[in-house]
Amino acid sequence: MSAVNRYLPAEMNAIKWGLHVSDCGFTDVVSGSDYPPGKHPPEYDFSWERGRTLHEYQLIYITEGRGVFENAATGRVKIEAGQVIILFPGEWHRYRPIKKVGWVENWIGFRGDYAEHLMNAFFSLSKPVFRVGHDEELLNLIRSVVDLTEQTPVGVQQLMAARTVEALARVRMLKMGYHKLDRRIAEKIQQARCYLLEHSEEDVDIEKLSSELGMSYSRFRSLFKTQTGTAPHHYLLDIRVNKAKDLLVNTRLTVSEIAEQLSFTSVYYFSRLFKKRSGMTPTQYRQK
Repeated sequence: MSAVNRYLPAEMNAIKWGLHVSDCGFTDVVSGSDYPPGKHPPEYDFSWERGRTLHEYQLIYITEGRGVFENAATGRVKIEAGQVIILFPGEWHRYRPIKKVGWVENWIGFRGDYAEHLMNAFFSLSKPVFRVGHDEELLNLIRSVVDLTEQTPVGVQQLMAARTVEALARVRMLKMGYHKLDRRIAEKIQQARCYLLEHSEEDVDIEKLSSELGMSYSRFRSLFKTQTGTAPHHYLLDIRVNKAKDLLVNTRLTVSEIAEQLSFTSVYYFSRLFKKRSGMTPTQYRQK
């Protein structure tokens, strides 16, 4: 698990600016890890059992994995890669990744008069979770704010604030664009996801699948990645790795037999991919 957490004091010039970043960071929560990881200052610390209430706004972007979110307005909702969670001050909430899957979370916490204006004008407390898809520019904006915490020149907090505003603007743009996707296309992508799940143990021809759905492969791949946060080939591999975990735990099949059953080209490729996605070899996973 890798994590970067930055907590910043509120400087007077930053407060006068109208929006100041109070914390930011990112965490790669690997499958099987406890959550939340590590320790945080008392005002940010939480557990799933008691939840948490913050005194700031937060923008949280999930770029990999799956989990759940809950507050009083939404109840419990599923979270997937490519979704954003918006937190308002004074709002009780809780969230966590699915333990056997994990996730990657990226966030910025911020406060201020201008922050309050933006958030109340363009975002909703009753709809804090929405999809924006996989967007490298949004991720880079959040990570750039984290990088700026390592710098000390005068005015750096104003630069962090500007990039936070740009990240919020991009979130709104992506949110609006996503909801304008043709419903028929969204249904076709869902159809493709179901097909990959049902045929994950077969040698799936993804280009043929896109053709049968009436799309070129490049368009299909782009739309699939926008809605799921990952390319169709990687989506299929994730399904196979999760099935492999189940077979390692609940059957006596050898690693070679599992690789063959799940249509991997070789046991070496299967083992290398499994370790890349789970942090351990198939044999280590079975022993654990």
